[in-house]
Amino acid sequence: MRLFAPVCAALLAACAAAPALAQRDTIRLGPRDSVGVPAAPVFADTLAPDTIFDAPETRALVTRVMQSGSNIPAGLEDYRADMAATVYLSLRADTAQGGELPVTVDEFAGEVRWERGGDVQQLVQGHRVRMLAPAPYTIGSMMEAPWVVPHLYGNTITVFSLSASPTARAQIARAVHPLAFRGIDFYHYRAGNPVRVSTAEGVVSLIPITVRPRPGKLEEAKDQRLVAGTFWVDVDRAAIARARFGFVERAGRFVVTETGMFFELDGALVAGRYWIPHRQRREMQISSPLLGGAVAVRAVTTLSGFDLNTGWDAPQPGVRLVRRLEDGAFERVPRPAEEQAPDIGDFADLAAVVRPPERTGGVRTSLRYERGEHLFRFNRVEGAFVGVAMRTEPADPERRDWDVYTHVGWAFAESTARGELAWRWHPGAPNAPGPRWGATVGAYRRLRDMTSFRPPIQWELGYAVGAALAGYDVRDYYDAAGVEAFATRRSGPWTARLGARAEAHDSVSRNTDSYLFGSAQDFPGVAPAEPGIHAAVEGTVRYARGTGAFGVGGGVIAQLSADQGFGEFGVTRATALLSTRFPSRYVTLIARGDAGTILGGAPPQFLFRFGGIEGLRGYARNEFGGSTALLGRARVLLHLPPYGQEPLFRAGLFLFPPLRPALALSGDAGWASVSNDSRASLARLGASETEGVRSSYGLGLSLFEDAVSVEYVWPGDGGKGRWYAGFVTYF
Repeated sequence: MRLFAPVCAALLAACAAAPALAQRDTIRLGPRDSVGVPAAPVFADTLAPDTIFDAPETRALVTRVMQSGSNIPAGLEDYRADMAATVYLSLRADTAQGGELPVTVDEFAGEVRWERGGDVQQLVQGHRVRMLAPAPYTIGSMMEAPWVVPHLYGNTITVFSLSASPTARAQIARAVHPLAFRGIDFYHYRAGNPVRVSTAEGVVSLIPITVRPRPGKLEEAKDQRLVAGTFWVDVDRAAIARARFGFVERAGRFVVTETGMFFELDGALVAGRYWIPHRQRREMQISSPLLGGAVAVRAVTTLSGFDLNTGWDAPQPGVRLVRRLEDGAFERVPRPAEEQAPDIGDFADLAAVVRPPERTGGVRTSLRYERGEHLFRFNRVEGAFVGVAMRTEPADPERRDWDVYTHVGWAFAESTARGELAWRWHPGAPNAPGPRWGATVGAYRRLRDMTSFRPPIQWELGYAVGAALAGYDVRDYYDAAGVEAFATRRSGPWTARLGARAEAHDSVSRNTDSYLFGSAQDFPGVAPAEPGIHAAVEGTVRYARGTGAFGVGGGVIAQLSADQGFGEFGVTRATALLSTRFPSRYVTLIARGDAGTILGGAPPQFLFRFGGIEGLRGYARNEFGGSTALLGRARVLLHLPPYGQEPLFRAGLFLFPPLRPALALSGDAGWASVSNDSRASLARLGASETEGVRSSYGLGLSLFEDAVSVEYVWPGDGGKGRWYAGFVTYF
């Protein structure tokens, strides 16, 4: 439970290359890889299935693996391997446009030793940290036990907990191994198409075996866990070369928070005989509307340079994590080659099957929230909004290619109901290779905000907390009720969406000037919207790697959107976004550009506005606007000593994080013009044209990957400057 402390603290603060042998033998057949090639089919698919195996050939192969792999192979007494690991605490907001946001990143270098009797020692010789949330600990500093899976031989899958007992001995969770003899008492087995993989030992044929717990078996397992996933079997050696699975949880119909523990173990063929997990990914996920998204605690570990049968005798028996920091550890154990950044969604397919239903026929309806704001939000229009959400879908996880989602809630200050009803089609595995299609048809009533240029990271829960606890809500809103239909295609970092909507717009007003602790000082009146019917065809194309300009490491998000209106609001509107971050050793470049244009007479809610934290920080909030606007923001961080990743000091599980200070140079520039058709609408908003290019520039000090800064910003026209201090969120 101690590992949940840094999760909560971070969320609050944020409101020699590996040897060629091991690299060549790494099996990468997952959703992000394509090294496997089909082999000639070896199974007949016309044989009658039984309740345990899909075919007699599957039974024969599984039996061979059970006979061969139930014991550790003779001749493998112990091994030593170099270790390079990265441990993440990441947040994925349910309203974000990009990927997940790493809040803390721990990097480790060291070694792993294992011996046949079960002793394991994971030695940490190097530890460095990057973080967005200043805290006296990280996930990595709180770990007290090894997180590696030493092998996949034997009758159980042994996983060490990340915290230890008071005697420093690791707690152990054991799952019934599907490919051990006890497995046939609990699992169903289905063979997939074979693949061939080239290794240093030649071509290896692998057959994926998909395993699922049979109905009612979860209760029979008692104190041992069950798993659901896929195990790739080396046909010649009758051994597991790769595994991808999750621990099975009891399904519930009324669960607000869902958790999951998932594993991805890619094997290396060592000495031509033994499959040992070379690249390991272990991930705990917590998804809840109470968090406004999902949180992942992830450990990605690479083992290399295997030395077998060294005669190692553990100085202390058992499973232990030893920290003995040494200079030069990261030079001795270099980082593995960069791959595509891991993401919470990589295990979306397993997240569905690790909660088997009581029955697989028909459909089921359960309490499920897609977004935190469907459960609770707070603003000066609605006051407190509380809602309930349900999802109806096929009971069988293997057939869930559609669902019906509905939520409805009540805005207490406004005395208004809002919600939506949507049918969604999403065929195929959520993270299968190649493009994925989806479609949605729905009806809704929503409270929309008029923010013109939205930041890629927008955490609605954080905004609601700010309004409820700090009395800060300055966005303008309008009411939208209508119907929509759209199709979506995703392929890697690309997303395309095309659809249409018809909706009625209406203005809203401020219905409360109070927050939790009294009268709010930052609850201004709501800018007026023009009532009317808006019907439009709209499309969006987005490219996203990482979180764009804000985050740890590099990132880029580019998006182009356009819609053609009909009826009362027959305007053409197009917007573009580019948000990017380029870190280097001595300087970090950060930039964001927004552009938009409208053809025709636009209502106030469609116009573009900026100023203050919305861009052009040297001026008042939303001081400028128009029917055409360009806005650019840039920051240059000149790294100051000590700009390292080593904690300044350590005391047990606690540390003083590296400050990573930088001199921050910032500049904003914006231009806006309004057409004669939209001039009256802009006047209703109280904004004006820029009359040329307006600019502002700033100087300050930033800390923690530019998450926090203190800056003074001057307007370009020579007016009085402003101080800004706090979290950098406007990128």
